[in-house]
Amino acid sequence: MTHRILHTSDWHIGRRLKERDRTREFTAFFEWLAKTIEREKPDTLLAAGDIFDNTTPSIQSQDMYYSFLSTIAKSSCRHIVIISGNHDSPAFLDAPAKILALNDIHVIGQARENPADEVITLCDENGHPELIVCAVPYLRDRDVRTMTASDSPADTERALTEGIRSHYAEVFGAARKEQESSGVPVVAMGHMFVSGGRTRPDDGVRSLYVGTALQVDGDIFPDWVSYTALGHLHSPQAVGKKNIRYSGSPIQMGFGEAGQRKAVYIVELEGKDLADIREMKIPCFQRLEQVSGDLMTIAGKLNGLGRTGESV
Repeated sequence: MTHRILHTSDWHIGRRLKERDRTREFTAFFEWLAKTIEREKPDTLLAAGDIFDNTTPSIQSQDMYYSFLSTIAKSSCRHIVIISGNHDSPAFLDAPAKILALNDIHVIGQARENPADEVITLCDENGHPELIVCAVPYLRDRDVRTMTASDSPADTERALTEGIRSHYAEVFGAARKEQESSGVPVVAMGHMFVSGGRTRPDDGVRSLYVGTALQVDGDIFPDWVSYTALGHLHSPQAVGKKNIRYSGSPIQMGFGEAGQRKAVYIVELEGKDLADIREMKIPCFQRLEQVSGDLMTIAGKLNGLGRTGESV
């Protein structure tokens, strides 16, 4: 049985750049994504966190989000799975979850008290299981450790790492049991910094935890997980093993990303095996350019950019 997945993340709906509104760029991206889904016909869409740029998204940002979900719910894409990122409000994302689930849109905002509840079994039109998703949201400090006043920075980092590993282990344990009974593939989702991931200066990536640049080893993802869809880092990339990927943000988040490619991944599963990963480039909806030099040089370059017909 073949199952096709589209992996995207880090939409950051509502983000501004130097106080400039970017609604036109976000609108263009969601129109492109909807057309791509119509053309590629994925069975499942995975959105790996940082759906909004802040915890109190504007009415305009909410309208963009729900309009897109409504469009995709009417498409051939049968399932949508969304997790929260460090920019999101877990409670805000979770609030309409039961209503969205009626349209096979599954949202995990807050980490569940029982990690097994983050395991989602997706079924085909006949009600038969076809994919198991370990939908682990961004794990906040309070989700994975008990804080004490005497904790040193080293204690904090060690407790966070152990808490994250323990949480994922429980999720994967539950998923493995489900797989043994259903025989379908397992994919994982997460919003974290996996060791070996690449960032850029001024790329809009915010530290996950106060006082620590915590990175987690990719070995927390078992070999029997067919694909891992990550969010948080804004550059599309594989980390460690081929099947552990960041899709990155869909638009350039800061001038440090000027000229950087943006992409989503199309993932093909054949039974439990990963058959193919294809990177699909996202068009650039607003080019960013960095200029440097003395005042006259910068002025000349800006004048030249102004004559291209693009916004400056």
